[in-house]
Amino acid sequence: QAHFGGFAMDPQAEEAQVEAGLEALFKAYDLDESGELSRDEFLAIEMRLHLEDGEVYNMESGRAKMTLSDRDGSGCLDYEEFRARFLQTYQEQGLSRAEVIEHVADQTKKALLERAKMGPRYHAGIRQTLRNIFSLFDVSGDGLLSPEEWIAAQKTVAAEVSDDLDEGWVDEAAFAAADTNGDGVLDMAEFLEASFAMFEGVKKRADSILQTLLRVEKVLNQQRMAGRKETSPVTIFVQKAEKPEFQPPSMSWQDEPTDEDGSKNADAWIPMGEVALPLNFQTAEDVAALLRLFLKLPSEMWVSVFFLGPPKDGTGPRPVTLLRGEQPGQGNTTAMLQYLTKPSAELKLFVKNTRKRPSKLIRQPRAFLEERESLFAARVGGAWGLDWETQLVGDGESLPPRPMIMQLGETLIIEVPQTDEHGEYRYVANAYMDNIEVLSKPVNEVIEVKAKKTKKKGKGSAPEPDPLLQLTFVALKEGQCILFVDVSWEDQEEKLCGEHSLTAPVAENTIARIGPIQVDVQKATGKLDKSAMQWWNGEKWSNKKGPAKKKKKGKK
Repeated sequence: QAHFGGFAMDPQAEEAQVEAGLEALFKAYDLDESGELSRDEFLAIEMRLHLEDGEVYNMESGRAKMTLSDRDGSGCLDYEEFRARFLQTYQEQGLSRAEVIEHVADQTKKALLERAKMGPRYHAGIRQTLRNIFSLFDVSGDGLLSPEEWIAAQKTVAAEVSDDLDEGWVDEAAFAAADTNGDGVLDMAEFLEASFAMFEGVKKRADSILQTLLRVEKVLNQQRMAGRKETSPVTIFVQKAEKPEFQPPSMSWQDEPTDEDGSKNADAWIPMGEVALPLNFQTAEDVAALLRLFLKLPSEMWVSVFFLGPPKDGTGPRPVTLLRGEQPGQGNTTAMLQYLTKPSAELKLFVKNTRKRPSKLIRQPRAFLEERESLFAARVGGAWGLDWETQLVGDGESLPPRPMIMQLGETLIIEVPQTDEHGEYRYVANAYMDNIEVLSKPVNEVIEVKAKKTKKKGKGSAPEPDPLLQLTFVALKEGQCILFVDVSWEDQEEKLCGEHSLTAPVAENTIARIGPIQVDVQKATGKLDKSAMQWWNGEKWSNKKGPAKKKKKGKK
């Protein structure tokens, strides 16, 4: 176990810190904040980190690493590819969790320092603060800055930057110069580019520029919130279906209303009334707690909350946006509340994915590098499997009878998706369990699915299917264990809605649960067969994966 401040950190906390650290490192590499790493971004940070450490950087080797990591051949790395590349490297080096945490934190710190040295354009703090200032300038909330909004901000900005930056940053000439497409308004990209161009002309350190911008943001925020304590009344919508189905991204959007046809499935969401949101809320859970009370939901329920943000470039559909932020200062809760005070805001919230919060089960981290071999060595018996399509898609199938009897050395496999649409959308799976001394924490095994051959001549093979992830739980000790696995593409819904111009979240659930399953581990009797594999089809255990065939009505 890792030790921090004299206290031992438990494996679950370590796993969470590894994941959080890798996400922070990815963002540090992502110079343009696009959510993907181009080859230039990847090599730029890698090269600077090596040079900072006094090492010669081999550009050809760097390109090869990028190519190997780019599993879908897109020319860019998404977070999952970046994560897999780093974890594989750490596994090859034999690092413990504690060593991984330390190394990732060190690399992130160095990457952010290198970005700051590259100038204000690449400084992560400056970029984020400018985005916040743009939102505060945008009084109407339409995602664009009009001349009126620009001039209205002049006095505040001039008072704050007069000693540090060029006051011309926000004067009339600057507005005209920034409006590169000549449409009379500024979008976010034009505002950022104009700001970076001005910053690059002043002889100030990036950290000094950041402090000035933070002062501007603080004053603008104080002016915005003066005398106001809550948003205008917001209409709360819930799913019409009593038990909404779970569907993968590729199957969930076809019947949803779009910007072109808003009548499709228009009654899938039901308005439940209006509520004003206090502006002092700081986290997504603050908002969720109020909505649970308003909707008379039990306090132990988890919910997902979506809102409709300002349209990009002032045109097109309003982006469906997931409310985020577990801690104050994180996520988009404050930004959403500020937006909902603006005249052009769409005053709607959508509540979905209602599910029970576990009271006794704990989210368990995946078995880390040093634990995998010992757990695999304990697998001496057969395997019992539950696959996600049988259990979750559509109405889903029933679970095995409780308790599920297993023998020592046998394994329970829960197979879940990794991606959908050939890597376009990714899933997250979390296992919640008790008694991990009885049934092990999950071990990840990626399963590459073979493409099916087409029947038509000359067509070759179908596109490569998306890989699956098998969560393997090993029976270690006699006793009982209860577990379930949540499968989610909740954080991909924004992307899906944007690509298909949807005007609301999809009516289906984007989080589903396999379980709970009660496992009773008993002493092994007789000879165990490690090669045996049985899948639950909703009615019985079978050597074939998939749901049981339904008997046709009317036939005897």
